[in-house]
Amino acid sequence: MSPLEQPEIFRTILESLQIGVYLVDRERRIVFWNDGAQRISGYLRHDVVGRCCPDRLLDHCDSEGNPLCAAACPLTESMRDGRTRDAQVYLRHRAGHRIAVQVHTVPLKDNHGAIIGAAESFDDQVAFSGRERRDSHLAAHGCLDSVTGLPNRGYSHMHLRESLEACAQFGIAFTVLLIRPDQLNHFAEIHGREATDALLRVVSHSIRNTLRGSDFLGRWADDRFLAVLTECEGEAVQKVGERIRRVVSCSSIQWWGDRLSITVSLGSATAPPCDSIESLCAGAERSLLQNRQGGGSIPHA
Repeated sequence: MSPLEQPEIFRTILESLQIGVYLVDRERRIVFWNDGAQRISGYLRHDVVGRCCPDRLLDHCDSEGNPLCAAACPLTESMRDGRTRDAQVYLRHRAGHRIAVQVHTVPLKDNHGAIIGAAESFDDQVAFSGRERRDSHLAAHGCLDSVTGLPNRGYSHMHLRESLEACAQFGIAFTVLLIRPDQLNHFAEIHGREATDALLRVVSHSIRNTLRGSDFLGRWADDRFLAVLTECEGEAVQKVGERIRRVVSCSSIQWWGDRLSITVSLGSATAPPCDSIESLCAGAERSLLQNRQGGGSIPHA
């Protein structure tokens, strides 16, 4: 046997991969957790090895916010029928926010063909690498909000102006979403500024991870996020808004033994017909107020 075919060599390779890989036994107990899984999820090996997936450690959910760890777990389904599966899901990072990942599950069999467990790989690399480069560039120029790490209001205002110019010159329509955490002041009164900042970071990361790479998200005010959705109108905006609401609602932080979460309300306005930053933001604010009062789908300005 070649030295490169030794089992220890393969284990070392698996452990060092930057794509996440973990293995579970028939009881869905985690028996292997590699460097990539640590990088993407924030959980170290000693946090997870020996624990069971049904403990909702990663707490996978789909784009509708439906939990997958109980009834629709890809790992369980692969062990049940012996088939591989691919899916896009949202896992909960150790910090509490949601991350969109592409997962691939495969059953593991012994020499007799009996299923003895399953393996899952998951990857966020495509969205992560481009975003990391952009954030590093903006941070160097003082364009990031100190609490959330999102582009700050000044940079968001500039991005809106450029989007309006592209709309006027080339007819590239876009929609602005204003996203407001519900009862944020009340939350701050009860839990304090540190907890509020921690929750805002989780909410901002969860929202950003639901958007396309071509979309923009910035911190617009203490209690407002602003998203710019390129070539997204009408029913598509409704779907994006619902996805944001659901993903945020199942994001949370651990704070002094309690799991804290929050919901968000949204308002939208589209260019055209809105033709200035002022008219866009005023329309989105009106839509946001109607949505908070109605508690339903996003009214459109």
